Amino acid sequence: MSGVVVSSDLASIHPGVWRAHQFANDTSARIPSGFVALDQQLPGGGWPTRNLIELLLKHHGIGELRFLMPVLRKLSLEKKKLVLIGAPLLPLTPAFEQFGVALDQVHLVQTDKPQDRLWAIEQVLQSDSFGALFMWLPEEKTLCNPTVLRRLQYQATRSQGLSFVFRPIRAQMQPSPASLRLCLTAQSSNSLRVHLIKRRGPVLEQAILIDLPKPQGALPDTPHSQELVRALDRPELQTTPQPTRSQITI
Repeated sequence: MSGVVVSSDLASIHPGVWRAHQFANDTSARIPSGFVALDQQLPGGGWPTRNLIELLLKHHGIGELRFLMPVLRKLSLEKKKLVLIGAPLLPLTPAFEQFGVALDQVHLVQTDKPQDRLWAIEQVLQSDSFGALFMWLPEEKTLCNPTVLRRLQYQATRSQGLSFVFRPIRAQMQPSPASLRLCLTAQSSNSLRVHLIKRRGPVLEQAILIDLPKPQGALPDTPHSQELVRALDRPELQTTPQPTRSQITI
């Protein structure tokens, strides 16, 4: 029958069609994570743009920002904006500097009300003027629910940048529209176990062990590199002015 499509021709129908034992082949740009072992397991060989990427944590300060430092540095040096919304632990400026991140491209947004945080996230996604957006969602069920996540995923597909969302590790038991979901757990003070629980490709049973970058790995050695690593992973809370909706411009 001429209307029958054989499995070998499925990929030619639409780039979004893929078989479960293969990596998806879409047109989204990819940005290397900075870790070869991880890139080999990510469809397309890197972090996908135009998608929501979930990073699930047992608790904050296990090295999640150091894990993302290669992409932070790369995008900032390309003069692309890095927007952090609702970060529970504000990283110290010297830590970013010692990892080679251009501080003039870093924008921190803190809000008093959870509703305003979601509003700020959507404004940034709709602006499509960022290289990477890092968002910590409110944990209230009325605010962080499947409807909200679907809306954020839809808006992420209409942007050109990377969209990372941090959520509690217990959220792994909940459905999510994000195309990529990773569980991060601390292996040691300088390494993480990264488990890909969702990707557009075959199931990956084993976790990937990632050695976290150190300041001297990005720039020449400094006598205070270990102190800076600790400051980045477990910074002290800082007091910063809380912006109103009218003040948030990206």
